[in-house]
Amino acid sequence: MNYNNTDLRDIVSLALAFISVVIPTIFFIISSPDKITNQTLIIFGIIVLSIIIGSFLTYLYSRWKRMSKEIEEMQKALKVKELFNNMEIRLNVVEKLLDKLYNKRGQLNIDPRIILWILLIILLLLFLKSIGLF
Repeated sequence: MNYNNTDLRDIVSLALAFISVVIPTIFFIISSPDKITNQTLIIFGIIVLSIIIGSFLTYLYSRWKRMSKEIEEMQKALKVKELFNNMEIRLNVVEKLLDKLYNKRGQLNIDPRIILWILLIILLLLFLKSIGLF
């Protein structure tokens, strides 16, 4: 199978979500009701909510990225007619390089899936700590 970077991130997100739900569910099935505390139920609820919200935000982010790429492609297609002159092309390349050099402040490209992974791992560790495994 040939996976690109996005497919690998999707697989890791699904695996973490699955593990974060399955481990507490197995604990609830195996343990007796007196071992299940309110703290354990709250952490499990937070895990489920973060998976739902994170999945929704990841979907919106990926759709937004795809739409912005399509818009850029359309803008490039519209500008092709205007850029026949070699000097204009060279000026545009120089301007883009200068923009990349000087306008990097505040541009942090963090994939929301990585934040979701960190959140799920922390919540899973809190859950395991609340049931006494750590």
